[in-house]
Amino acid sequence: MRPILVDFGTWRLPLFGEQHLFLASYGLIFALTALAGWIVFIRLARLNGIPQQEVETVAFWTLIAALVGSKLTLVLLDLRYYLEDPARIFGTLRSAGVLMGGVAAGFAVMAFLALRRGLPFWKMADAVAVPLPVGQAFGRIGCLMAGCCYGRPAPGLPWAITFTDPAASENGGAPLNVPLHPVQIYHFGADLLVFALVAIVWRRRRFDGQVMLAYLILYSIDRAIVEVWRGDVVRGLFFGGWVSTSQIFSAIGLAAAVALWPYLSHRQIEATAPG
Repeated sequence: MRPILVDFGTWRLPLFGEQHLFLASYGLIFALTALAGWIVFIRLARLNGIPQQEVETVAFWTLIAALVGSKLTLVLLDLRYYLEDPARIFGTLRSAGVLMGGVAAGFAVMAFLALRRGLPFWKMADAVAVPLPVGQAFGRIGCLMAGCCYGRPAPGLPWAITFTDPAASENGGAPLNVPLHPVQIYHFGADLLVFALVAIVWRRRRFDGQVMLAYLILYSIDRAIVEVWRGDVVRGLFFGGWVSTSQIFSAIGLAAAVALWPYLSHRQIEATAPG
């Protein structure tokens, strides 16, 4: 694994003092996947009849909300730790944050902007749902390289991975020289499967919102299962460590999607029925 792609060394910066500057593998991969997802979302939204200028505005603020939401959820889950030393909050800039918190925040902001600007929310949501699991999949490769979102100890597991780079422990929290489940790769494969199924739903969709609901159902199941092999605790654990924050978000997302499916489906049928 390679948490740092390019190391620029230590520099003394005005106001910030001595800082170690480097190009992080996770940051680069995230930037590239976010850009690719942005392009695909705009194209699909236009195919759904939404003006490009409106799409670009909504996409920008949705992405910002997702970034802030993922970091804010991480801080709230361990609020006492960050209140002891508020400077630790800057350390979240190097972490992945809580992905499900980011998805929830982005979803909420997109809904707000759609309502405020009179845009078809579910059409936009469908356009987001297609590139989202691909971005999440490649984001997990960034996690693998950075040493974050690591798996449980797995001594004797033939395909276990072992982190040895001190930067993986410093920036991502991964334990060094311990065989671990390659849970980032599990996530990668599961997310690509979600993408393949969501892409099929996009081609065969029968009502607005169907693609997003399919994504929520599939990803919630994907995430809840793969979480079993996660070893990091920073994402938040409850009930004696049996349930993670992401699994709680997954349960909420799954329940909401299942409940909304018949409502949106019937609403579409009623809207297209001859008067």
